Amino acid sequence: MRRFISGMAAAALLALGGAVQAQVIAVSPTTWDFGNMKQQEARTTEVKIENQGAGRLIIEEVKADCGCTVPELAVKELGPGEATVLTIEFNSKKFAGHVVKAVQVISNDPRSPVVDIMVMANVYAPLVIDPASQRLGFEQSLIGETATRTATFTSPEVPELILEIDHSRRDIYGAVVKNGVDGDPQKSILEVTLRADTPPGQQRDVVRIATNVPDMPTVDFEIASFVRPPLVASPERVNWRYRSELLQNVRIRAYNNQNNFKVTGLDIDLPEIDASILSVAPGGEVIIKLEGAPIGKDDPRAIANEGRIQGTLLVHTDDPSMPTVEVPITYMVRM
Repeated sequence: MRRFISGMAAAALLALGGAVQAQVIAVSPTTWDFGNMKQQEARTTEVKIENQGAGRLIIEEVKADCGCTVPELAVKELGPGEATVLTIEFNSKKFAGHVVKAVQVISNDPRSPVVDIMVMANVYAPLVIDPASQRLGFEQSLIGETATRTATFTSPEVPELILEIDHSRRDIYGAVVKNGVDGDPQKSILEVTLRADTPPGQQRDVVRIATNVPDMPTVDFEIASFVRPPLVASPERVNWRYRSELLQNVRIRAYNNQNNFKVTGLDIDLPEIDASILSVAPGGEVIIKLEGAPIGKDDPRAIANEGRIQGTLLVHTDDPSMPTVEVPITYMVRM
């Protein structure tokens, strides 16, 4: 029994000795309140990091949970008793109300490998916008479809909030504002509509809104959408660099995989490339094979275009909403 107790005591002493020899991180303070701030305001604070152990403390990483908070560490390795300063900058950006963010300090302290530093602020916004990102987006949709997205504005600054559409850069979406929403004179909404005539492809626009809030006279809202045509080519473009053989499969399918269609003909304005239907899948997907060889560098077309040869594959279909699918083709001739 005495030997057993002695063994346990020795193990405890060894464990204690290991702890004494280890590095120990001490962070002060672990919380910081920036107090009242305005939007788009930046402030900094300093946090002390000290090694209170006997080993060498290594700060492996310092990271924030938001791009609004930027930590900068002066020294990453600390000997026993040494200390350094961690500078934390917080930008209130477009936040509104009580905001809490975290900074993590990750070290080789065996007992506390991760220490969280919480920073907070009460951000005053003359105009509270939801979504705060000032962005509205539409999911992928078929050309001709319509949808509406809304943003809400409230302001304690004016007795009656008044918004007006100032202008739109490209005017590809419908945008209207409604003031005095729900009987609240300090509340307005922006309604953005994906119109039936919105062009296909990835589209972006910016709508500028004029307000009667002195500290925020204008607001820019970014609008994004991805409108698909009824038939889609994959790839949408064929690009070859310097190749001795030109070979590529192009798939034509319905956007929603429910539209039954047939390819009725193929045309290509590059005589050196043949286009043929390779297969037709049960769901209606058509695979077209492009095959050929590039023209020589002495060819008049190569000389006239400095080696950059461009053409178009035309895929004719029986779909009345999209009778032709155009696939641009480019390849290079080494001159």
